[in-house]
Amino acid sequence: MFEWTVARRHILGNPRMVLFTVLSVALAVAVIVVLIGLTDGFRENLIDNTVENNPHLTIDPKEDEDYIRLYRTLSNTVFQYPEVEAVSPRLVGKAAAKYKDNVEGVLFIGADPLQEDRLLRVQDDLVWGDYYDLRFKKYAAVVGSDLAEDLELKRDDDFRLVRQNVSIQVKAIGIIDTGTGLDQSLVYLPLETAQDLLGEGNVVSEVAVRLSDIYAAPEIAADLNMKTSYKAESWQDLNRDILEQLETQGVYSYIFYLLIFIISGFGIANTMIMIISRRTKEIGIMMAMGSSRLSIMKIFVFESAILGPPSALLGGGLACIASRLIGSIEVPEEVYGTSSMSVILDLETFIYVSIFALVVNFLAGIYPAYKASRLDPVEAIATE
Repeated sequence: MFEWTVARRHILGNPRMVLFTVLSVALAVAVIVVLIGLTDGFRENLIDNTVENNPHLTIDPKEDEDYIRLYRTLSNTVFQYPEVEAVSPRLVGKAAAKYKDNVEGVLFIGADPLQEDRLLRVQDDLVWGDYYDLRFKKYAAVVGSDLAEDLELKRDDDFRLVRQNVSIQVKAIGIIDTGTGLDQSLVYLPLETAQDLLGEGNVVSEVAVRLSDIYAAPEIAADLNMKTSYKAESWQDLNRDILEQLETQGVYSYIFYLLIFIISGFGIANTMIMIISRRTKEIGIMMAMGSSRLSIMKIFVFESAILGPPSALLGGGLACIASRLIGSIEVPEEVYGTSSMSVILDLETFIYVSIFALVVNFLAGIYPAYKASRLDPVEAIATE
């Protein structure tokens, strides 16, 4: 085919043009994919940190009560839902921790270690020690890493927990590092020990639930509120501010994506228009030799078809390299909830972005080619 032969010769005979075209499309693809991946990575990290470090569903006492007394019955009721993976009755309260001359405010959580570990994977966050030892050692505690540092606690040191007029001595048998602000105040206790510190008998302050499908939490919470007198709240309810922030960020992200698409599109179009404008004289010569206007259009269509896929693949490769480099950048964990930036490269995103870049590349090539094909051959040849 005449047009295919000419398009191929143009590409092989003009490496600079090929380089400009391929790089313009590849850079556009890489930039858009990486920026979308950065936004998705931030959103994913935020949700993961929110969900993994907290129960998916929390059941609080009845409206006229401070504590849950029939928590075993309530736990059995919750287990009837097929999405439920773990249920942990917990007694959560505040106290003061004293060690030598150091005093710090703490948030203590009393729970059965077996149930609590299924809920929040506590054992995975331990720096040292065994969380399951709390099952056999009543006066023992697992302490947050920052709290242990502030108190100057070391392995197996005894310290005191004081709440109102009650004081108990416990031994530090483990240090936990959740990577969140809880590390500054968290103390895990056996449920019975926490109940002794509270002095209210065999009660819990909440029943926490882990689900196989985190997005089923609102529906289960609504069903429990309808069937029982307890107050059930999903993680979406408890983190509404974060979710609203994500929704707001999503609107700004779409505006940002649109601007990036427009800027990238103009970059591609500018490169193609510049290249084709320089070939006006060549187009005039081909028309003078008998090439039809349609044949001129086909040549540039074929050139776009030849250069497009390699450009998109190169853009994907550049996006992968950029994502690895960005992933190695360390960021303040207390601000971002993670120690490094994350870029999520999604195949579907890459396909959509590549199609966009190729369409822009095609249209940017067609327009000046169409304009040139409408010229009088004599005028086109005389163009400098």
